[in-house]
Amino acid sequence: MRIKTRNKVEVSFSMSGMTDIVFLLLLFFMITSTMIAPNALKLLLPQQGQSIAGQEIIPEVKLLGNGVIFLDGTTVNIEEMENMLTKMLAGQKDPSFKLVTTQDVTLKETVSIMNIAAKRNIKVVLIKE
Repeated sequence: MRIKTRNKVEVSFSMSGMTDIVFLLLLFFMITSTMIAPNALKLLLPQQGQSIAGQEIIPEVKLLGNGVIFLDGTTVNIEEMENMLTKMLAGQKDPSFKLVTTQDVTLKETVSIMNIAAKRNIKVVLIKE
């Protein structure tokens, strides 16, 4: 006759501790992510097939890698560009201009022109050649 033992080890795993930790981590990351305020410029990139028919002519600012700035084909410095853009866009309801940059343009140069536009409440369409 076999004698059966009644001391069986019960195999179980409690998930309650694990779920508490997961929810606490989720809560922590949600709170810390809302504290971070994005500090960036709002970009308006052109959409494919978007046309500008019936609108005012949009000036084009071309920025080359050596720091040369062209405003509608005319070479200008950054102060002249700011004054000329303000005069060109003075009567428009929704002023905007195209900023065309080449591959060798630094981010600092691009942002300096975009800051001028932000200061004057002018929208910028960024185009990378």
